[in-house]
Amino acid sequence: MLRYLLIALFLFCSTAPTRAQQHSFKQLTTKDGLAQSQVRAMAQDAEGYLWFGTLGGASRFDGSEFTNFTLADGLPDPQISAMVRGAAGDLFLGAGNTLVRWDGRGFHLEPLPAESKNARILALAATTDGRLYIGTDGGGMHVRTPQGIAPLPGYPSDTATNVRSLALLKNGSLLIGLREGLLRWHEGTTERIPLGDHEPKIISALAEARDGSWWVGTVNDGLFHMGTDGATRVYDEENGLLRNNVRCLLLDDRDRLWVGTKFGLNLFDKGRLRVFTVHQGLPNDNLFCAFQDSDGDLWFGSDGAGAMKYAGDRFITFTVRDGLCSDQVMNITADTKGDLWLGTYDNGICRMDGMAMVTTLDGLPNNTIWSGLCDRNGGLWFGTSAGPVHLVNGVVQRLPPQLEDLEQPILSLLEGPDGTLWFGMREGLSGLKPDGTVVHHVAGPTGPGRSIRSMWHDTYGHLWMATDNGLVRMNEGRFERWTTAQGLSDNTVQCLLPDAKGRLWIGTANGLTCLDGGVLRTIHLGGDFGSNYLSLLRSDDQGRIWAGTNNGLFVFLPDSLLRNPTSAEHINLNNGLRSLEFNLNAAVLDRGRLFFGSSAGLVFHDPKTDVPDLRPPPPTRITGVRSFLQNTDWTSRSTGTDADGLPIGLRLDHRRNHLTFDYLAISLREPDKVEYRYRLVGFDQDWLPATDARFASYSNLSHGQYAFEVIASVGDGRWSAPASFAFEITPPFWLRWWFFAVCAVVLVGLGYGILRFRSIRRERHERTRQLMLRSRMLQLEQQSLNANMNRHFVFNALNSIQYHINKQDRATANRYLTSFAKLIRKNLDASQSDTTTLAEELERLELYLILEHMRFKDKFEYRIEVEPGLNIAEAKLPAMMLQPYVENSIWHGILPMDGKGTVRIEVARAPADRIEVRVVDDGIGMSRSLDAKTSTTGDHISRGIEITKGRADVLRRLELTDIRIKGPEDRVDPESGRSLGTQVLVSLPMTNGWAKDG
Repeated sequence: MLRYLLIALFLFCSTAPTRAQQHSFKQLTTKDGLAQSQVRAMAQDAEGYLWFGTLGGASRFDGSEFTNFTLADGLPDPQISAMVRGAAGDLFLGAGNTLVRWDGRGFHLEPLPAESKNARILALAATTDGRLYIGTDGGGMHVRTPQGIAPLPGYPSDTATNVRSLALLKNGSLLIGLREGLLRWHEGTTERIPLGDHEPKIISALAEARDGSWWVGTVNDGLFHMGTDGATRVYDEENGLLRNNVRCLLLDDRDRLWVGTKFGLNLFDKGRLRVFTVHQGLPNDNLFCAFQDSDGDLWFGSDGAGAMKYAGDRFITFTVRDGLCSDQVMNITADTKGDLWLGTYDNGICRMDGMAMVTTLDGLPNNTIWSGLCDRNGGLWFGTSAGPVHLVNGVVQRLPPQLEDLEQPILSLLEGPDGTLWFGMREGLSGLKPDGTVVHHVAGPTGPGRSIRSMWHDTYGHLWMATDNGLVRMNEGRFERWTTAQGLSDNTVQCLLPDAKGRLWIGTANGLTCLDGGVLRTIHLGGDFGSNYLSLLRSDDQGRIWAGTNNGLFVFLPDSLLRNPTSAEHINLNNGLRSLEFNLNAAVLDRGRLFFGSSAGLVFHDPKTDVPDLRPPPPTRITGVRSFLQNTDWTSRSTGTDADGLPIGLRLDHRRNHLTFDYLAISLREPDKVEYRYRLVGFDQDWLPATDARFASYSNLSHGQYAFEVIASVGDGRWSAPASFAFEITPPFWLRWWFFAVCAVVLVGLGYGILRFRSIRRERHERTRQLMLRSRMLQLEQQSLNANMNRHFVFNALNSIQYHINKQDRATANRYLTSFAKLIRKNLDASQSDTTTLAEELERLELYLILEHMRFKDKFEYRIEVEPGLNIAEAKLPAMMLQPYVENSIWHGILPMDGKGTVRIEVARAPADRIEVRVVDDGIGMSRSLDAKTSTTGDHISRGIEITKGRADVLRRLELTDIRIKGPEDRVDPESGRSLGTQVLVSLPMTNGWAKDG
């Protein structure tokens, strides 16, 4: 009995400075995704993942989410008893009698040698040169080298088969903890290390300190410290160890020793022994393993309660377990003696050391305390829900009669420069002056407003108040108000704090507002409501402002926050807080130390212990690429995969243009503060705004070369180097060069085909037109022949020949017959060709005139006049073209005359390389001739003229020649207007004017 009393006394004395506090641990259990609650080992891989080895498989943790691996994922045994990271970055796990290697993409099994098939791996230790020491229970020691797994050279495997722990020393030696004692192995030589008395100890844990000394944990024999000078010291239950059964040891980066037992944690720190149990905030006492990650955070694995992360001692919480009268601290007031008095929500007032407590039993009007003040005389004033309280030496004093009617919540207290004590109340403002008089200002439109929660006196003597009706300033009894209409973030103002530059910081129910030179500027500390619901503002000795909200604490330098509204540091559960909700104006700066009232107790922080976080931002990795939000096998579209499993040289079809990129930056310390910025080079102009999403999707990407880049930050404005993934989206076939080439060929071919078709159609049409015109020409030629050789002419000619024969005028008949025969022959010859020369035409015309003149020699004369030097053989015209005009002059112009007339055929040169043929007569003229023919329907002469004009028109349309015919028309005397006869003008081109010859 005496022994246990001494132990209890020792524990109390050794832990008295620190026992009255609650530390923060973050617990991870199966509810959070852990594979199983009994954690046997922990390690961190090269990518930053934290691994937990449990009795139900391995769990990989990225700070937010778990990924579990079991037998179905390739593990040979669900019980993972040891973990260590190798020199090359691979993670090694001890699963039964098999060593499992994780290379970042999959598990690779390496069984122990056959002679150790029944052994279990319990301990692993990795060297920097790539060797891996393997301690087994039942198979002794093995070493893994590039050649494989083999027994450790020089190790007594026949007598030391049950290995429980390993520690690799700085000098390259290996400490081996056995069920039967302690061994040291070095370069093939093994020696036994005596520990305490000569009885063999069960070694459960090993660690080497910075000074080279050893810590040895045992089962039931306590903790041994073996100094470099050979001195050994024992720690057990009699001198402060929680339990003689030591399960794990951890020397952190500050050379502090953490001892895990079934009853909690012991911490050896610079000769000081501290205790962490459920009474100090540890979620569970039954610990089995310990680990420190790359961020410096400490993790503890329990035997049935999952894993726990120690949030550190930057923020410590005091609760009723530590002697407080309530966890709901609403006010903290420091007296002149250095003691802190706590006003609570439900249990009155108590001194922090627990040696004084004042409630309604001691004279308080109400146990709910809203505000507190130490006046210039050292008296304590508190505002309760039922009026003010004056406390002197812990005793409630009787209030002056003038204050006895203030029976309403006193939400704030302030002593003015003149000694006036101001009471901010639910319904107005009251002031107790030094002479004992009391002034009252009722709430209302012209008054201070309702619920005055905070007050401040500026250097000009103005009293500023935080109220439900905005920010209010009192100047000589008049009240001026600032609300949302003037730029305030919210009308519900809860706290006020001036800074060193005279700016007033105003905490409202919806953001933080700074009043600087009459200008209001609102800043939102976060995107959620809780971060912008400010309950308190307090500055420290470094000039920083601490803001208590419903989402933890924010700390910032005023100038920095005004330059960058995101520069405030957010302090939450990961930083050691036990609650995120802070109470109204429950904060005090006492001798450089900060105290805050929260919903979980009194939070203590010493700003002097704050050190800048110089850790670089966590490396960012792109973990996957998905198509249309589905996991996709890119094997057929890439040339391989990289170390992260990403496809190399990814080329995507244009239809796979909806991509999702998964990325990750692991921060085990503050996973909720990790933010990402990303961009798609080739699509985005700049980095997109920060987001906490761990994936980015792009849809409807056009073809081209792209590179997805992502960077990460842990809320401090420093960004990691970008992780990048390049890929290509190939264009559709209709945008490829060969398609354009094919289209060009097709278009050229189509254009050529259209042109060719149109040309053929035009040629066909032209041939048809030519054929029709030629048919018309032949018809006209036949008609012309018929017209020139009409039956009347032939009959008359033959009649005339008969006449001369009957008269026995053989010479005339012979001459007549000869001329007629020649004319017939020439007309028949001319019908064989489309054209004839002008000379031939004149010759044939003269034969016709001879015949007609022989018949009517007393009626007309004729003359054919050709311009001298004119080569009439060069001009061509259709055969028998001039005869109808000459015949018209004779028959319709001259023969109707009473006297004798003349027909002239004049051939002369014309401009533009043409020849003009004029047929002129001095007959009766066109008018009289037409009058004479009105009684008839026409004759062959008129038809001949029409045929001739038709032939000329056809020739023009055939583009064979350009024959222009003008007339017949009257020749009129310009002086008398008398008709002089008719004329016809036929204009012929020279021979080269013909496009082709018939």
